[in-house]
Amino acid sequence: MAPGLGGGFFFDDYPNIVENKSIQIGSLDSASLRQVLAGPAAGPLGRPVSVASFALTHYFFGLDPYAFKAINLAIHLLNGLLVFWLAQRLLRALPGDNPCRRDRLALWLTAVWLLHPIQLLAILHVVQRMTALSALFLFAALLLHMRARERGTMTGLLLAWGVCWPLSFFSKESGALFPFFALAWELIVRRSAQGGLDRFARAFAVLAGLTFLVGLAYLALPSGRWLLAGYDSRPFTLAERMLTEGRVLWFYLSLIVLPRLDALGLQHDDIALSLGLAEPWTTTPALLGLVGLAWLAWHLRARAPLVAFGIAWFFVGHAMESTVLPLEIAHEHRNYVPLFGVLVAAVALLARAVAARGSRKTLGLALAGLALLYLPFVAALRAHQFGDVMRRTQIEAQHHRSSARAQFDAGKALALLPDASLPDSPARSFARAHLQRAGELDGNFKTSWLVLIHLDCRAGLGGDPAMVAELAWRLKETPFGPGDSTILYALKEMSIDGSLCLARPEVERLFAAAQANPRVGSHPRMLMHSWLADYFALKARDLPAAEAEIDRALAISPHNPSNRLKRAQMDFLQGRYKEAAGRLDGLRDSALVSDERKTMAQLQACLASDNPAKGCAGI
Repeated sequence: MAPGLGGGFFFDDYPNIVENKSIQIGSLDSASLRQVLAGPAAGPLGRPVSVASFALTHYFFGLDPYAFKAINLAIHLLNGLLVFWLAQRLLRALPGDNPCRRDRLALWLTAVWLLHPIQLLAILHVVQRMTALSALFLFAALLLHMRARERGTMTGLLLAWGVCWPLSFFSKESGALFPFFALAWELIVRRSAQGGLDRFARAFAVLAGLTFLVGLAYLALPSGRWLLAGYDSRPFTLAERMLTEGRVLWFYLSLIVLPRLDALGLQHDDIALSLGLAEPWTTTPALLGLVGLAWLAWHLRARAPLVAFGIAWFFVGHAMESTVLPLEIAHEHRNYVPLFGVLVAAVALLARAVAARGSRKTLGLALAGLALLYLPFVAALRAHQFGDVMRRTQIEAQHHRSSARAQFDAGKALALLPDASLPDSPARSFARAHLQRAGELDGNFKTSWLVLIHLDCRAGLGGDPAMVAELAWRLKETPFGPGDSTILYALKEMSIDGSLCLARPEVERLFAAAQANPRVGSHPRMLMHSWLADYFALKARDLPAAEAEIDRALAISPHNPSNRLKRAQMDFLQGRYKEAAGRLDGLRDSALVSDERKTMAQLQACLASDNPAKGCAGI
């Protein structure tokens, strides 16, 4: 694991941590807390527990990726302890009474869960602390629930449902699945041990069923359509996603049973969509196989309750991220919690093999020992891969030749090398090949064209009009994904710092193309107007044009404090001091990040002086 801890930030670590000014606090006071909680929402609930943990990490260690990843590792180890205790309690359902054997099986399960290579991204992909933190509180909640039910006490139930469960779903929304994990334990494991359901379990089952039906009804109503609105910016429909996820779940299971370096990956956008039950042909067998797996769990609920519980746990663990919600098709970190269910089923089968004699016992012990050798070996190789950005991106590009994102990451890493600025260098040639390949693989992909333009600028060749035209067309005509707005942010940042050689008409053309896309939501549209205002003010030195863009941003979101502060700056820079002071008065209780608070304080100091324009013109 150590080589991986030395790697840097990557993928959506940047928008959530590196570029997220709201978590970059310099003090632990109420203003900083408001700054953290008012930052960009990472999900429908804002995930305040995870975001607060990022802010605390930054406060003590700055933007040191090693510190962020080391804390992720500590959380993972704490989860391992909870997994061990959970396994101990669950394994009491095994026939016979052999505590030593039960503890050894629980240790085996915990070791495999901790060391499995599919768990690596929850540690090394910093932003996936959200997944690990949610799991921490979910495991704790389930342990408290199980213990309270076995002892007949209320204190544990209150802690499980009133403290740990909220902390879990405020870390990440998948924590909302805790009641269904608890229900699976009640209906399968506890029912088998008790010989039936008590009043609590029956009421719990009825309440959970009603909650599920209410959730379905809410999705069908106009008020719930916002949950599915994300399909407007996805290159797939709800039906296509649901069909594809059947194959994806079997792909996950293959990675769990036999993880291979060439199959594992940060990106899995190379998984083909299922456009119908027979396209590809594996779609129908995959769906039928899942139905068969569910039937097997039902069939074994009395004879082998832990096997049935393990299957149910896997399905519950994927009930949110692998069903109807308009999320990306596949990510390995979604198995962080579901892996436990697969291992519970496996350890139940292993216990039967160990209790037997002859070749069955030998085979079971051999497979268990092999797992403890093979899985850490693959995990170590993968950790070494993630320890260096060049090594990670080039290996990923080789393993996932049909992944536009993997090809883009490889091209971007090469494009940042010093030699890539030389027109005839191999680094530039390989970077261009990867970036062009990314654009060819995915007709909706946009970022590679901006990096290609930047690459030409670094080589002194100027912006290729054909590439600018292609990027403008994609910004306007193709689905505008959740991360596509960052292209416009990068465009203005690189233009301001001089690393992008596009002229003002070309920059305006690209912004206008994105704003003309009918599938762009109001929030990214507001951000684009604000970013274009930054470009006009800081690069083009055209304050009236910048002011007009800020006014357009405020027309969309009148109460946005960042844009209201920018508007006050526009008034100040154009000599309208009274208007600037009035706008600043209205911002006194607004949630601003630390840099914005400093800017506001400077503006107020300038306005309070006898000659505001003197010495404050560049504010």
